[in-house]
Amino acid sequence: MSNKRMTWVSLWTVYLIWGSTYFAIAYVIETMPPVLGMGARFLTAALLLALFIVIRSGSRELRISRAESITTSVLGCVTIGVGIGGLSVAEAHVPTGIASLIIAALPLWISIFRTIAGERLSRLNWIGVAIGFIGVALLMKPGSVHPVSGASSSTLFFYMAIILIGNISWALGTYLAPRFPLPKSALVLTVYQMLAGGVVLTIAGLLRGEDISALFNGSTRSWIAFAYLVIFGSILGHSAYLWLVKNAPVGLTATYAYVNPLIAVALGSIFLKEVITLNYAIGGLIIVIGVLAVVSSQNRLALEER
Repeated sequence: MSNKRMTWVSLWTVYLIWGSTYFAIAYVIETMPPVLGMGARFLTAALLLALFIVIRSGSRELRISRAESITTSVLGCVTIGVGIGGLSVAEAHVPTGIASLIIAALPLWISIFRTIAGERLSRLNWIGVAIGFIGVALLMKPGSVHPVSGASSSTLFFYMAIILIGNISWALGTYLAPRFPLPKSALVLTVYQMLAGGVVLTIAGLLRGEDISALFNGSTRSWIAFAYLVIFGSILGHSAYLWLVKNAPVGLTATYAYVNPLIAVALGSIFLKEVITLNYAIGGLIIVIGVLAVVSSQNRLALEER
């Protein structure tokens, strides 16, 4: 397969798979405990990916330094533990499309962290941040979104805030990660990150009082969604993304940030019958425009630095 064709195959893999993970999580938590379910997901994915690495390159490939193990563990706790843990609990009340749009604001938070660190952002970047936050505020305005559980507006707002906090945590981890020692292999980094996140989620689920037997008694649909998240969401999707990072233009790769929410909203509306209100549609569109402006600004800066 040519590099150009591989690029588009990988890009659409990331678009479709990562855009559909919100939809799959909704099916998992129908009959499985949310936090334990996600813990099992990442532990299983980590073990399968580690087995693949050992078969392909030998067990030595998995050896990392103490400093690298600390960094990957913290990264897994901050991103997967807080980010995915909060998302899995919140999706019992928050529509999947709304969850994806809140998470799409990740580049906006990274811009804030860059500013705090002393970096100077372009005018277009700041315009994008301002636009994006207006969209987030509109989505979180009481009455803008219909909960999937019949919960009150205050309950819905609380769980949307949980997703927002998880997204900020993920953005912080993403921003700080390159500044600390990490394994050279992206796949090895993924193994340890998912392993740490899986352990944290499993412990959190048990402390939350979730019943581990309920995990094994999930419905067939929940198990199919679980397998999809393990194989496609955690392994195939991430591998496709890593290939793009190494082989495709940054600007093209970054388009997943505003394409994934569109797919998530469509799937939620079609299969989960999620109601798209006017404020939902306008707020979502504003977020996508803001993220597009931020990503475009960063791509332009990268080209200028070359």
